[in-house]
Amino acid sequence: MKKLLILLLVLLAAYFAYQKFVVGNLSDEQKQVQVLADEFSAAKQRLTQAERSAGLSGMDTTGDVDGIQHAVDTLLEKLQMLREELTEEKAVDMADKLAEEMRAFLDRKQ
Repeated sequence: MKKLLILLLVLLAAYFAYQKFVVGNLSDEQKQVQVLADEFSAAKQRLTQAERSAGLSGMDTTGDVDGIQHAVDTLLEKLQMLREELTEEKAVDMADKLAEEMRAFLDRKQ
């Protein structure tokens, strides 16, 4: 129990350090792209969880997968709309890389 608490504290400290030093240095446009990237990461995590649940229980998780694919499609549309408004080169590069990741993800899942 004590080791678990220490591990949790270390993870929290690492998270706050990441937020302060990495995310804190982003411009407003980069932060907007980062929000979409975080949502995409959450969608990938949900898919991994659905696949794991299907593997363990044998349940049909087709609905979960379809919902996640729809969510990523929506995120990609939002990203494309945001991409048109971006002016900073770094933010544009981030958006382009994220769009490639999303398209690759959707291609693998079809």
